Amino acid sequence: MKKYPIQHRSGWARLLAGALALLAAMMAPPFFGMAEGAAPEGLRTDFSVSGDRMIWFQVDGNGVKQVHYRDLTTGEERKLTDSAAAKDAPYLFGNTVVWADKGSHGPESVYWDIYSYNLETGRTEKLNKRTGEMSGPVTDGVGVVWFDRKPYGDMYYRHLATGEEYNLGEGLFPVLVDGRVVYRNARDGGLSMLDLRTGNRWPLVKLGGANYVDWFVFNGSHVLWKQKNGAGESQYALLAVDRLSAEPVELTPMAARSREYAVMAIGETQAVFVVDEGGSAALKGVDLETGRVYAVNAPVGAGQIAGFSGDKLVLSAADGSVSFIELTGPQGGGLPGIVIPPAAGEGSAGSKKRIGPAGGELVSEDGQARLRIAEGTFAEETDVSLDRVDLNDYVLADEKGRKLQGYEAWRVSADAAFGKRAELVLGYEQPEWRAVREKLGIYVYDDANGHWTYVGGITAEEEGCVRAAIDGPGIYAVLLREVTFPDVRGHWAQHAVEVLGARGIVDGTDKGTFDPAGQLTRAQFAKLLAAALRLEAAPSGQAPFADVPAGAWYADAVKAAAAAGLVEGDRGYFRPNAPLTREQMTVMLVRAIERQTGDAADAADLSGYRDAAAVSGWAREAMAKAVGMKLIEGYGDALRPQGTTTRAEAAVVIYRLLEQLHQL
Repeated sequence: MKKYPIQHRSGWARLLAGALALLAAMMAPPFFGMAEGAAPEGLRTDFSVSGDRMIWFQVDGNGVKQVHYRDLTTGEERKLTDSAAAKDAPYLFGNTVVWADKGSHGPESVYWDIYSYNLETGRTEKLNKRTGEMSGPVTDGVGVVWFDRKPYGDMYYRHLATGEEYNLGEGLFPVLVDGRVVYRNARDGGLSMLDLRTGNRWPLVKLGGANYVDWFVFNGSHVLWKQKNGAGESQYALLAVDRLSAEPVELTPMAARSREYAVMAIGETQAVFVVDEGGSAALKGVDLETGRVYAVNAPVGAGQIAGFSGDKLVLSAADGSVSFIELTGPQGGGLPGIVIPPAAGEGSAGSKKRIGPAGGELVSEDGQARLRIAEGTFAEETDVSLDRVDLNDYVLADEKGRKLQGYEAWRVSADAAFGKRAELVLGYEQPEWRAVREKLGIYVYDDANGHWTYVGGITAEEEGCVRAAIDGPGIYAVLLREVTFPDVRGHWAQHAVEVLGARGIVDGTDKGTFDPAGQLTRAQFAKLLAAALRLEAAPSGQAPFADVPAGAWYADAVKAAAAAGLVEGDRGYFRPNAPLTREQMTVMLVRAIERQTGDAADAADLSGYRDAAAVSGWAREAMAKAVGMKLIEGYGDALRPQGTTTRAEAAVVIYRLLEQLHQL
């Protein structure tokens, strides 16, 4: 078993390890993070507490969240960041502050980095070596864990002293305390633990089906989590991770509630969570040793839950003042004054805002929809609104008459045309969609023709949302399109084919089949690439190849792919009907990834393949990179570089391409 280099801590550092292991204090819906320009100046959010220290996000005059620090004993405050980049998920342990940061990535990029700040030295450092949609950093003072928002998550650990970085495998929302990592399993929705000292990992909470852990906190000895099922019911539970025979303790019954919250925090021996009781929010404490649940009384106007300092619950009010509640037993009372995130689906949840040339963001009241307007979209101050509409007023069918399944719809309105694309994020609460989430997409309603058109869809199971770039105002919805073919049922490429079919990237034949063994041409693959990457040809101009007539069905795709630098011809000819070879395909794929990410891919050693020497010189580097990224696989010990490509193989590599680009 692989071990990871960590060191034991002692004294005050070990005491601090139990003080706090929560990701954010007043939890908004999971997809509600990573927002920029969405709040008024001075707003404080996303608190984290460690011992007598606290950090939080505070919105500056430009609408950007900055990390701030306060010594809870002396009252000293400091502003730790001052960059224009968007930031998310701050976390504090001891002297180490970590957060997710857009860094040098543009606002339209999906990529995020992980940064740290040392409170003693004042040093800021970018931690991640790999490029990705990095999120949710947590530190225990020795190392930092975070995860890449791939379909099933990809966790990383960095040792702060040595700078070494390790891939910990699949997992979501890892929480690190004293060398142990608890994380959520994307495949079954449960929880597992990894001990970095030994490399051992084991399941803590086994679920599956429509059951999943909605959120959790961990302090090194206990895990507190909220669990949901497919019937819309939820409950809180607790587990002592150090007791081999321990069983989960049910803190609340599994039941449907009028409002749902994911607010919890954990200290050394006590924890708190918020639950609906008779339509009102109730703050509950729990004794971690006994599992006894009791009511906690918070003073009116006390503010947001910031975290724990030992077993003192830290509250931060809107005016910046901080108060404490000692949790040692029953408190009595309910929850007057605690700020609670709004329940999903409650009220009209609309949002309206004037947005100028600097850009900005609208977020619905219930957090189910978010519209991000980039800088330069509008030339002057413009009224923009985001409102929920009744999906039942629209026929759920696409342009081919295929049936769609829907959740809810939103109207995006603006008093001016969009000069740039905007990012729309829509949430969904359909547990059964978790298993097919890659088939979800954001669609726009075509009022003239009475159908829905696929716009795009980047999904992540841990977020419960779909996001896409939109061109302007309209009616938008998260919809599910199931596209199946009888000749790929049980086929090794079935999942990839059906996902690409749902996204409008692949089509079947005139007979309603997919023909997975059919040979692919260069024109067909260019069309697949253009559709997958949503490339568009310039409105005028001829294709750059003599054998690509303007009226051909593939002309626009070839033109767009050529403009993007993905395809090249031979002495002015593209040879659209020639069979696509595997080495030609790898060159196009690697160009696509490197041009989209701006980073050079790592090359693999091809010496283990008996026909490596047969790879053409112009394709050798791309073949090595494609193998290194696992975009393609060999046939045993052979690459078959001049071999042709089937429709099934092409579907799988396009699926892997989207996975590499975080576009699924």
